[in-house]
Amino acid sequence: MSFGDHLEELRRRLILSVVGVALASVACLIVGKQILAIIYAPLLVVQHANGLTPTLTALSPTAGFTAYLKIGILSGLIVAMPWVLYQIWRFIATGLYQHERRFLKLLAPTSMVLFASGVLFVYYIVLPVVLHFFVSFNKSFPVETLAPTAFQKLLLPDNVPGNAVAQPKVSPLNVPVLQENPKQPKNGDTWINEPSRRLITKTPSGMLSVALEPGAAPAAVRSQFAIDFYISFVLMLALAFGIAFETPIVVFFLAWSGLVSTVAMRQARRYVLLGTVVIAAVLTPPDIISQMLLAGPMYLLFELGLLIARLSEKATPTAASG
Repeated sequence: MSFGDHLEELRRRLILSVVGVALASVACLIVGKQILAIIYAPLLVVQHANGLTPTLTALSPTAGFTAYLKIGILSGLIVAMPWVLYQIWRFIATGLYQHERRFLKLLAPTSMVLFASGVLFVYYIVLPVVLHFFVSFNKSFPVETLAPTAFQKLLLPDNVPGNAVAQPKVSPLNVPVLQENPKQPKNGDTWINEPSRRLITKTPSGMLSVALEPGAAPAAVRSQFAIDFYISFVLMLALAFGIAFETPIVVFFLAWSGLVSTVAMRQARRYVLLGTVVIAAVLTPPDIISQMLLAGPMYLLFELGLLIARLSEKATPTAASG
């Protein structure tokens, strides 16, 4: 193909990629609430396990709608990424000979599987680890005391605990602790649902409940995350890991095409390790946990791609020498 034909082919592949992302974004917007339920499930589980109210916070009137749009755009990009990778391989195939294109029949589906594996790795391994670490870390800031000092007692009103006069003793309130809600509670019945850690009261207008926190004192820092920031955090993390999991394909393609030899890549291991750490720092949020969880698998995938390239060279020594 001539240079002009290659440009025309590139334009065609870009158009097909953009159309694929647009269609996937529209489809994700249609099922946006279902996608949101999948995305925030790991956070709600971690919050509940740490004694917090499982919920996300909207910090502005438009936060929910903004998060919904982010779900459509970023989820559409993630869903359409296998199609985009397919278009990239089809464009690369135009610069190869006919006998070389057979490798693309293997590389194209493999790259799609690796991208999907990166996304699943984020959802089932990275997110629970990262969220549990930060939620637990935030809980480690205790409230030492709420009793006012002598000077603060002069400034605060009399009804503040510590300033008020002694109150008469009252009998303790006995509330039943149940594993599940009663089938037919009466108006005024009150109980604690232990699995959900909620105090529930039956009223004529319906059930009223309030979340209960474990411990005698509340934590100074509550891990209640904004919905739009959390959506961006999860989807950008999934996109970064999906792209990073393409490392074996890149390594194998560089060796197979002769652009970089396996010997040169073996000798550059220390620089590759440094590069994976830098790339992980760029692609992930600014925290060391996410960066290490990406840098480690990236380097292991580099070694995997290098191993496959070396085995391929041994299997086809003539092609490798050429």
